Amino acid sequence: MRKLLTYALLGMLALGACKKSNRPENPFDASINQPPVNTGPADPLSLDNFAGLHRQIFKPTCSNSGCHDGTFEPDFRTIESAYNTLLHQPVIKNNASGSFLYRVLPGNANNSVLHERVVVDIDGISGIMPLSVDPQSDWPVKKTEYIAAIVAWINAGARDMFGNPPVNGPLNPRLQGVRTFDKGYALSFGEGEPAEEVLLTDRRSHQTVRRPVRRLAEPLPGYNIFGEATTFTHTLVSQDLAVGKYELSVPGTAVPAFESLQNALSIEIK
Repeated sequence: MRKLLTYALLGMLALGACKKSNRPENPFDASINQPPVNTGPADPLSLDNFAGLHRQIFKPTCSNSGCHDGTFEPDFRTIESAYNTLLHQPVIKNNASGSFLYRVLPGNANNSVLHERVVVDIDGISGIMPLSVDPQSDWPVKKTEYIAAIVAWINAGARDMFGNPPVNGPLNPRLQGVRTFDKGYALSFGEGEPAEEVLLTDRRSHQTVRRPVRRLAEPLPGYNIFGEATTFTHTLVSQDLAVGKYELSVPGTAVPAFESLQNALSIEIK
């Protein structure tokens, strides 16, 4: 009896397996309706779009190892990091007269240091960018075309990859240099109208205090942290500060100042 039940059950399973499914056929299962297999290179993006500039210029030419690969800004590793570290960002290396305020100033390629660096040796010792290119970069062949595309993008408003105009306006003034003066410190600001106060972060306790700055009667010549000529225009009111080492910054900017440059802007109250 047990054998008969077993055979009956196997027979029912076999009939079920052979029965045609009532589900309708999916037309997308047909090979003719499958998407084409593209094994070739990606289609080039237009150079009037920032995504095209990044794919064809900034990524293969500028983000090579030891250059703008996250080691220092601008950071050309991704579209987002490239755009956000270019627009209205302060200049790190300037010309002798300090005439550039931003890496990219939307609508004005001539006042954008990005353009200046690819056509001029800005200080006579740094060279014209890019200093070297990876084998996959076609910059040597298309240099003229690519520079023209960068100029056109900036002058058209430096829109993002979606065609949106920049939403981040000029940054707050950035501290560019500090030097001893009288019984305190003189400050140099890298862009815009100098701040009315600065933040001082105690390196030991990490406590931050605000202190006013006052305009000097006469500007002082000197050099910023990069060894470039600059003008010190303000003095820090520091008489009531406790003894210790402090990192300097401006309200609204990163604390401590120049965080990406190993906290280079600092003072010590003795």
